[in-house]
Order: sequence, then structure tokens, then C-alpha cells
Amino acid sequence: MPVVLRGPRLRLARLKLSEKLLDLGEEIRGVYVPYPREMERVVNLYARGEVGWDRVVEEARRGMPEFYRGWLWVEEPLIRSLRVLGARVACYGDKLEGLYRSAGEFLSALLRVRVTGEVRLEEWRKLLSRSEVPVREGYVTVSSFSVPGATNVDVWGLPYPPTDEPDVGSEGWVRELVEYVFDYLVTSRNVDEAYVKWLRERRGVRARELEEMLSILPGD
Repeated sequence: MPVVLRGPRLRLARLKLSEKLLDLGEEIRGVYVPYPREMERVVNLYARGEVGWDRVVEEARRGMPEFYRGWLWVEEPLIRSLRVLGARVACYGDKLEGLYRSAGEFLSALLRVRVTGEVRLEEWRKLLSRSEVPVREGYVTVSSFSVPGATNVDVWGLPYPPTDEPDVGSEGWVRELVEYVFDYLVTSRNVDEAYVKWLRERRGVRARELEEMLSILPGD
């Protein structure tokens, strides 16, 4: 049965996911990753050892200049593990044009709730509707969500941040998401620092191991 490795979009989670991916080793023919389609060629070149890390950085900067640093900071552990694994990589995320359009709509919706307090659930359901996540025998799929018809393995084992576990039928979730973005993400150095603070203050979980790991991570 196809395997889905689940974890939130955090650097610390990508480290754990990479360890699990490498444990599977020779069982894997390929990996599906939730990256923009335009990154597929360079990620495969890197995985095969044909280009260096600088080329990956260059392609990310060219394709998403506004947020490539934060994206690479989160995804670097996973991308580097793909080189060790040497398997075929397929990117199933949106194309960059769609990604930028969705980001603009997402920001507008966030600001509307923040400023007016109004939650338009139908707008949020449309905005956060998920594309199909691919699964295939012999492949591992990296995802934040469980996928029907696959063996889903949660590598994280802690509450997911609102950005990675949406309940779009709930007004409460939308308000929690807005709080998370403006009170934690915007005020933190990186997404992992925001998450650890949110986990402690909003979920009452003091993950000391994560705090120690976070203290030695490089800045984004």
C-alpha cells in the first residue's frame, strides 16, 4: 500500500520526516513532495547529484523571490535527504502563478477577519479547498494531511499548527488561524519559533526537546 508521511510545514518536522524517509531507504522508488511544479527539475537534478545546493537556492529565488528564504529554511532538511535517498522526485504543489494568486487571496481574507471580525465561511472553504494528493505504490507522499487509500504515518506526534490542520467548517478555526498568523507568525523569527510559542501558550504543551533543538537551528 502507498505510504504517506505526515508532518506540519516546520523545519523541525521536516528533520523528523527526513529521518523516517531515509529509514525506508531501498523500499522507495520515488517521493511526492508538496512543492511548486517549477521546482521539480532542479530538485531531481540535486537528488541525482548533478547540481549543488546553490543551484536549488538560485531556482527558488528566481521563482519565488518574495518568500524563497523562508521556504528553503523549512524545506532544506527534506531536500537534502532526497539527495541521500537518490529516488525520483515528483512535485505536486500548485504552479507558482496559482501559488501567488492564492497567497494574495489568503492574505486578503486574513486581513478582513482581523480588521472587521467578519468570517465568511464559504470564502474560506473555497480558499482552502485541497487539490488531490497523489499516492502510488512504491512511492512515499509527503503531506500535512491524511490521504485515503494509503498508509498514513504521522511523524510529528504533537498538535499541528492551525495552518496545517484546517477545519474550514468552523468559525472558531478561522479565528484561531488569524490569531496564529498575526500574534505568532508575524512576531517570530521563523515558523518554528512561532509554533513552539503557540504550542506552549495555546495548547499547554511544553516541548522541551523542540525548544532545545530550536535554540541551535540557524536563522531563516
